Amino acid sequence: MNSFHFNIHPKWNIDDYKALDYKLDIHKSQEDNDKYTNAGHFAQSLTLYNYFEPNQMPESMTYIRQCFDFLKNINVAVNLFTPGQYIPIHYDRYGLYKKINNLSQDSNISRYIVMLEDSEEGQMLYIDQKVYSNWQAGQVYGWQNDTPHTFYNLSVKNRYAVQITGQSC
Repeated sequence: MNSFHFNIHPKWNIDDYKALDYKLDIHKSQEDNDKYTNAGHFAQSLTLYNYFEPNQMPESMTYIRQCFDFLKNINVAVNLFTPGQYIPIHYDRYGLYKKINNLSQDSNISRYIVMLEDSEEGQMLYIDQKVYSNWQAGQVYGWQNDTPHTFYNLSVKNRYAVQITGQSC
């Protein structure tokens, strides 16, 4: 199994993350999106909001990055899923990350999601055949390479999380 779970102490002000200028995005694989819409899913639900580097990050991102000192070539982003948003079950291809860091196609890459708030009923994370819910702020979930995963927000509240991408040192 290629998934990980651990905790970091939450030392951030969630309002700093709620105030970011998120951009609406879709899952990058049109083939995956088409598979879901052809099965009856609504395209407008297969979305999320992102906030990427090199945009100015909240001050507490320095602390979050330090919690991942076992990684090199760290890249961070913040993800927002509003109620009703989810993306297809997929695996990450890391195309831009590999290009920026001049990595080969078979590079070993890890991705972690830091939950910024306690979960709400109906918020679920799926990684490699397991579903996670009922997390606390500071819980971290991760995977490597082509591990299948997704997130569902079937709640009535927004879900905010930091996405960390890197390679083992």
